[in-house]
Amino acid sequence: MDEALEMSCAKDTKERMAGVERLHQLLEASRKSLSSSEVTSLVDTCMDLLKDNNFRVSQGALQALASAAVLAGEHFKLHFNALLPAVVDRLGDAKQPVRDAARRLLLTLMEVLSLIRI
Repeated sequence: MDEALEMSCAKDTKERMAGVERLHQLLEASRKSLSSSEVTSLVDTCMDLLKDNNFRVSQGALQALASAAVLAGEHFKLHFNALLPAVVDRLGDAKQPVRDAARRLLLTLMEVLSLIRI
């Protein structure tokens, strides 16, 4: 996962897109829970990616966060207050795929957070 996070921070747009895609694939395929430090690294990176000029990078970051929320459980709630405004902001994105990904992430967050005590 560290390599995918590094790729996601690259200056080159194609490399960032590949990193976000790889990150999403890794999270989707994973069956193990994420540690608190993994969640922090992931959220910090994705928060930056949500502001990316390329809509596919933003969309991929939202998808990765949705996959991570399922794996992170309790650790994810620590980041909820910072994450929520950024995701809500993406609901107003000019591109429909980004808006859809933001909506799906919000639904996932509600499901996951309903299972744990906030």
